[in-house]
Amino acid sequence: MVPNLLNGLKGCWNGSCRTWLEDGVLSDESPIRGEFHDVMGGLWFRHHYLSSLGGKKREGEELIAFNSISNEYQIAWIDDFHMADGILFSSGVPQANGFSVVGSYAVVGSYEVGDGKAPWGWRTTYQLELDQSLTIMSWNIEPSGAEVKAIEIVYARSDLLDK
Repeated sequence: MVPNLLNGLKGCWNGSCRTWLEDGVLSDESPIRGEFHDVMGGLWFRHHYLSSLGGKKREGEELIAFNSISNEYQIAWIDDFHMADGILFSSGVPQANGFSVVGSYAVVGSYEVGDGKAPWGWRTTYQLELDQSLTIMSWNIEPSGAEVKAIEIVYARSDLLDK
């Protein structure tokens, strides 16, 4: 069963995307346009977005699901800047008006752990407000466990204006 939250995301959104590449240093703020569509009758939802970073086009997608067996949200994320040629898989729990998911990814030059490199974590929260605004925030999680703000997307529903 799909939560009402995911159905509430369907449609077009416009807003701003702020990106931090260093702790506490805002690197970029650019307009962003996103669309949420249901996939295969609403079993999953697709979030496609277009923006820019440093004046260069940025594009990405998330496939979002609510797994009713494990009672968790799951996301597969691809992005032509952050993820290079990889896919970030995240999962997590419902929260009031949203959800929070956590995944991990490999980093070149990361801290040494044993024979390999320690992966970094990536936490993302979705918060849908009654005024039809949506905030998506993401943090890098260093191998030490410290979280560093990375992305803040603040969307306003635009398809309400388009009708």
